[in-house]
This record gives sequence, C-alpha cells and structure tokens, in this order.
Amino acid sequence: MVAVVAFIKMPPTLEPATISETDEAQIAELRRFLSNSGREPGRTGTHQIKLPDSLYRLLLRIVQDLADGKAVSLTSAAQELSSQEAAGFLGVSRQFLVRLLDEGKIHFHRVGTHRRVYLQDLISFRKERDQSRHQAIEQMARDAVADGVYDEF
Repeated sequence: MVAVVAFIKMPPTLEPATISETDEAQIAELRRFLSNSGREPGRTGTHQIKLPDSLYRLLLRIVQDLADGKAVSLTSAAQELSSQEAAGFLGVSRQFLVRLLDEGKIHFHRVGTHRRVYLQDLISFRKERDQSRHQAIEQMARDAVADGVYDEF
C-alpha cells in the first residue's frame, strides 16, 4: 500500500493530508467503483461506499479548493525531493537543510553527488519539530504563570 499525500496550496507552506493504510479496504472499494463506473454508460441506481473520515475530509477539501479555483496537487509520500525542494517544503534555506541532513536530523540518501530526501521523512521531521515547538511554548507560558507574569494559562 502506497500512502498518498495531498497538498492543498496555502500560503506560505503546503499542508499534507495523509490517508492511513488501515483504511485500505474502503479505499480499494472506492477505487474499483470509480474505475468501473465510467465504463458502464446508462447505468442507473446508487451505490454507497463507506468512506473513512480522513478520506472523506480530504476529498471534501479537494473539491472545495477546486471549486474556489485553488490549485491542488497529489503525490506519493515516497516521492524524492531535491535539497532545494525539501528546504522549500520546510520553509528553511537550502544551507540550513543541508546542515540538518549532515547532522543526521533528517534521513537522506545520495543520487550521485546530489542529496535526496523522501517526502515522508520531511513530513515526520516537520511534525516532530512542530510538536517540540508547541511543548516549548506551553512550558514558557507555564513558567510565566509560575513567575506571576500572567494570571493563568
């Protein structure tokens, strides 16, 4: 099963929405239905498929953004990105990204002399980075309350 990542363009960064492998059966049924429905002209009746909530929200978001004239791009989570593309995804400079790669903070591999990073590794790094930032902010707020700077957190 290949995870699919949808990128809904939102300034200034792209927000990934992944479909989990646990919803494999419903996604396979939807795929079969969509593949066969266009081949049967004059077909009448309804066919219901139970969609996982994550897939429903993703499809709804895609349709809403397309209706609003926004660009939507779908890609595999296993896609390889160049160091420049990876830096753009994270919103950092290429030099800063290379430092993160060389320090082993983000897994990468080389194709010849060029560094390549899997999108799924960038998504994992960004989630960890954002969680760490959130925890640091919460701790700063708690410290400020303890010091009497704020009444409550």
